[in-house]
Amino acid sequence: MSHPLTDPMISEVSVLFSALGDISRLKVLRALLGTGEPLSQGDVAKSAGLSQANASKHLACLVRSGLVRREPEGNVVYFSLVQPMVSNLCDLVCGHVSTRAKSSYQALR
Repeated sequence: MSHPLTDPMISEVSVLFSALGDISRLKVLRALLGTGEPLSQGDVAKSAGLSQANASKHLACLVRSGLVRREPEGNVVYFSLVQPMVSNLCDLVCGHVSTRAKSSYQALR
């Protein structure tokens, strides 16, 4: 392990995993990953299938956790992923989920 797991580090890691522990926030991340470019709050809401208010709440959480960047541009605020960390993290977790699913399937055969 390249970073010691001090109590403050564990606290920060907990914030990150808490942000990732919500289905709506994962849909927001998927929407941002899918475009590869900044999206307005309205575009994020539409793409993730959320209301504007719900998208706003989840985007704020993702910004606080450091996974998403908020970029004001005139009267519009755009949101983008903190790359490549989010993509790498999603690949790692999705790979783990896929491996577990395959193992479960193999056990049923």
